[in-house]
Amino acid sequence: EAVRHAHFVVVMVEGDSASQAVWNGKDGVFAGLRPDAIAIDCSTLSPVRTQALTERAGRLGMRFVAAPVSGSLPQAEAGTLMFLAGGAERDIEEAGIVFRHLGKGVHDLGSPPLASLSKLAVNGMLACQVVAAAEACGFLERAGLSLDAVSKLLAQTPVASPITMATLRQIAAGNYDPLFPISMALKDLEYLASASDYLGTSLPMTNCAQDLLDRARPWKSQNISAVAKLFSPSLPVERIRK
Repeated sequence: EAVRHAHFVVVMVEGDSASQAVWNGKDGVFAGLRPDAIAIDCSTLSPVRTQALTERAGRLGMRFVAAPVSGSLPQAEAGTLMFLAGGAERDIEEAGIVFRHLGKGVHDLGSPPLASLSKLAVNGMLACQVVAAAEACGFLERAGLSLDAVSKLLAQTPVASPITMATLRQIAAGNYDPLFPISMALKDLEYLASASDYLGTSLPMTNCAQDLLDRARPWKSQNISAVAKLFSPSLPVERIRK
């Protein structure tokens, strides 16, 4: 009922199971969507789930765009989200009014599954950078530098990407508010690993990051930067080792 008169419907949920619950069934989005509306899913989903949504929309004669976003709460509040879109070109263009209102840009990646794969690859790179920053902090702290000194040092180097610097600030402050919790990162990395197997490719660096984040499951509700608790000698937690 909530979507019956809408021209654009935007869904953003945690993953495949939540997507199934929201879109399908007698009370789902597909049941209430009018034929000329554009359904936009901004969730980070597996490509298998995204393909299923695409096919279901096609059978129903509906227009569907997958548009997972790069960014979290700070970017959403600032209106600087980046949309990784897949769907018919005219549908993406028409949905541009939504994307411009919520974010700073949109990349047309062609098919909906390719949009999902692209988002998963981005999150794989993010995980690698976060784990590397946490590891460097622990190493240099053991060598005698304070967390604040490590953050100031790395800020002046070429490795100071936005996600690296955000991670360093969070570690130095001990602030692990869940902008992108470990549980969500692991979900995305599991989707990415499955897609990699299907494509016959290998992701050794991402697999290492996934393994370390899996060891950080005790802090799964905290931000991904809480993986630093595996490395830092000054953080008051019991260390987890295999």
